Amino acid sequence: MFEAGGGLRKARNKYAVEVELDDGKVQILFVFVSPGTRVIDMLNDERDFMPFETSDGSIIIYRKSALKRLSPLFAAERMASRDPYDIIDVSHKASDQEIHEAYRKAMTSVHPDHIQALGLPQEFIELATKRAMAINDAYDRIKRDRGLGR
Repeated sequence: MFEAGGGLRKARNKYAVEVELDDGKVQILFVFVSPGTRVIDMLNDERDFMPFETSDGSIIIYRKSALKRLSPLFAAERMASRDPYDIIDVSHKASDQEIHEAYRKAMTSVHPDHIQALGLPQEFIELATKRAMAINDAYDRIKRDRGLGR
């Protein structure tokens, strides 16, 4: 990608995250991560500050020491997985009941109606819809493989 100044810009992946600050304030923001890098790598690098993008596109920069918690809104690494057990974040050895509970927990956190009720922008609702579809597909594959629901 080229910048206005003619230089090359590195490609970055954009992830939605929930950030909790030391003062208790919680925000839904975007973080940009270079391919092959994890968010945890950014938190542990030598920089003292970390930039985020707000839902309106503005940039906000926080001192890393002010970050109490940073968690992915949608676990992108699980979304990319083809293993249905990874997608709903459960062990292959889990019981049918444990799988069902993991499925319900995963769906509760990303259900598009829940995201919309939070007043989040359309971009978040679209991400939630994709994630919910992946979770439903994973659960259907597990049920089919285990012979459940017939």
